[in-house]
Amino acid sequence: MMNKNTLRLLLLLLSVFLTTASYGQIETFPLGSMKLSKEKTAQFQKNRAIGDTLNIPFFDDFSYRGPYADASLWLDESAFVNNTYAIRPPSIGVATFDGLNSRGEPYGLSTNQGPGDTLTSYPIFLDYAPADSIYLSFYYQPKGIGNYPEFVDSFLVEFFNPTDTTWNWAWGVKGEDFPQTLKEFQQVMIPIRDTAFLKRGFQFRFRNYAQENGSWDHWHLDYVRLDRNRNRIDTTYQDISFMYPPSSLLKTYQAVPLWHFTPNSIQNMDTTYNLSWTTVAATSSFRFYKYYFNNDDFPVTKRDSINFAPKGPIIPRQELKFFEAVKYAYEDPGTEWTEYQLQHFIVTDTAVQDLVPRNDSVIYYQVLSNYYALDDGSAEERLNINNNGGGFVAQRFESYVADTLKAIQYYFNKTNETGSGSPIFLMVWGAGANQPGELLFSQAETYPTNDGLNRYVSYELSTPLFLPAGSFYIGWSQTNNFAINLGFDRNINNNDRIFYNLSGTWYNYGAQQGTLMMRPMFRYPYDIYVGAPAAISNTDTWQVYPNPASSVVFIKNDKTNKPSNLSLYDISGRMIMSKEIGNEEILNVENLNNGIYLVVIEQIGSSNKSFRKLILNK
Repeated sequence: MMNKNTLRLLLLLLSVFLTTASYGQIETFPLGSMKLSKEKTAQFQKNRAIGDTLNIPFFDDFSYRGPYADASLWLDESAFVNNTYAIRPPSIGVATFDGLNSRGEPYGLSTNQGPGDTLTSYPIFLDYAPADSIYLSFYYQPKGIGNYPEFVDSFLVEFFNPTDTTWNWAWGVKGEDFPQTLKEFQQVMIPIRDTAFLKRGFQFRFRNYAQENGSWDHWHLDYVRLDRNRNRIDTTYQDISFMYPPSSLLKTYQAVPLWHFTPNSIQNMDTTYNLSWTTVAATSSFRFYKYYFNNDDFPVTKRDSINFAPKGPIIPRQELKFFEAVKYAYEDPGTEWTEYQLQHFIVTDTAVQDLVPRNDSVIYYQVLSNYYALDDGSAEERLNINNNGGGFVAQRFESYVADTLKAIQYYFNKTNETGSGSPIFLMVWGAGANQPGELLFSQAETYPTNDGLNRYVSYELSTPLFLPAGSFYIGWSQTNNFAINLGFDRNINNNDRIFYNLSGTWYNYGAQQGTLMMRPMFRYPYDIYVGAPAAISNTDTWQVYPNPASSVVFIKNDKTNKPSNLSLYDISGRMIMSKEIGNEEILNVENLNNGIYLVVIEQIGSSNKSFRKLILNK
């Protein structure tokens, strides 16, 4: 009798096949929510007494861990400090303004335009004469890799008059409708000459007007500086910075299971990694680069370091991207998971003052745990199926070894849209001809949930699924047009791995560069499947043939006459046969279904095991 989940899957397949591709697609949208926590970095926990003021110079380049701005400089928390949204910023890290509040929730539920984020300075002692030539300067960029602000959207600066306690417009810019072309960061210089503002208790603030119901209409802010003795051409700083976070040290992936990685660590490491530097100085220059490579899980902390030749020329407001060879080897720490830290440094010339030392170093945390990750863990957009009949979405992974898939992690972005209470089918496919192949697993009545900004939720498979080494696909299906809101990482491009199926045909998704934020999780040893070799070793003499088979399978070993135990497992990991054999055996498999099976042969009285993948195709 057909079970409930199988019936639902058949109905889903029927509805998808009856829907033509011309009526649907998959689309990306700005995030509907970020659900930020209220935790702050300890260095920014600073309380000020009533009437206390800051002195100039005032400076912030946001080159620190967010998501909130430095609480020793800024009063409010709605701007989002990050290092993934901007394109070619003056230094790593920006403050992003959109339609989400300090909790990461929309300001409203409608598509109306309204006040968005605000970033307000602490009161500042500015009791100076106009002749002191005080300027506020900053860099800004619309959109970046986010959402383009239209003409009805704006970004502005306001000054606070301590005498009459009013906020006054000082500068502003609007978005544009068409053409919405990429804009580089621009620097703005605002002189402060009005004596109404040259007082103790002066403040300035940045604000944006945006669509109220999500992370729309982005503006990015960097290098905010307020100081005296400046002029309109005082636009350069003696500062060299990293521009972007460093790249992974692995081939293809950002993270892999530790026990998949260590047997062939050199092969699985990338040959190079890349870094990007930039400068806002007036002239080009060269700097030395060095790194520290650490792992605290070793009895004595593993710590490698190296210094390289100077890099450059580092040209003002341009990206210097360079590649370095991977010159160190991983070692197995003997733990279930581990984390390596590769800390990169710009070595500052002691004869030259560097304005912001903190942006001269970045750290890449190389996690080796129990999952594969193609994404960097940060969503810049969300992806939905826009099709009345629903459909399928899949992303390809390659497992280094044969193993048992235990769960799938998804990052679903929280929104106020409908559909959050609708179930999806978790799905796993085998490899086809450069597209998803045979459906290996489907699990219905899975309800998407959200656990916070960029926090994955793990969905355990009802039955663990054994996968051979090589390509497979994970994803989901749905029966109608509700918004699934899967996180979409725009900084790492894997769209050649993304496929969708709305009408019975798989298509590669190429409309937007990025990576779907879902990850396969594998069982940690020790069970029968973990580490099952994908190939026969030189000392393993068991033969299993024919393969593929249809009715009978011959099992033979000419090198031994000792008894062994034979076990046969199906694709879900369920044992379907177990028996004692000699050095020859004939298995009748004509009553078994087509598919992939695992043959495990264990010599009695020994720990030696042989693993064979068996394919039945009748």
